[in-house]
Amino acid sequence: MTIGHSMKNKPVLNTVFDAAFRFIDLALNDNEYLQPQKLHRLLYLAQAYYGANYHGNMLMPAIFVAEEFGPVEPNLYAVMEESRPDVRLKSVDPKTIHFLESIWAQFGHHTVEHLSVTVRNHPPFTKAYKEGIGTIIPFDELVEFYASVRKTATTPEAKEVVRPRVMRSHKGKPVATTDWLPRKIK
Repeated sequence: MTIGHSMKNKPVLNTVFDAAFRFIDLALNDNEYLQPQKLHRLLYLAQAYYGANYHGNMLMPAIFVAEEFGPVEPNLYAVMEESRPDVRLKSVDPKTIHFLESIWAQFGHHTVEHLSVTVRNHPPFTKAYKEGIGTIIPFDELVEFYASVRKTATTPEAKEVVRPRVMRSHKGKPVATTDWLPRKIK
């Protein structure tokens, strides 16, 4: 695997736990138990769509490997196999929290089976899986696929995933805003 430009960028989150525990808490807020496999699919989609929306930048320092049921972050899997570990989380900026909430709003209502079938049919996963269980799914391939995907019944376009934030105008009226992302100059 070659390390592309995107892997040199500092991830927005310090650990995969920063995202994982927020998804678990969002599920609890919706009175849902977040199954471990569903958590891994959400983290995978969050990493992919973050890179797709933000010029190949990483959301978290995490890798995903192709396993039988779908992509898994092996370090998180090993640590959380028995229970939620006691990990000290760093504070997360509001824009990143909004991004994670957008991922939850877009995908959280789906079953683990639906999410697994969906991502198992996407080229980054299928390519790695063909090479063998435990093969790393390259981050650059995730970004490339999810940035170029056109909306289907199961897969939204990258720009549709992040919900607009509501802020107030100078007169106090609610206004929907999105991040301004200048195009990347090559």
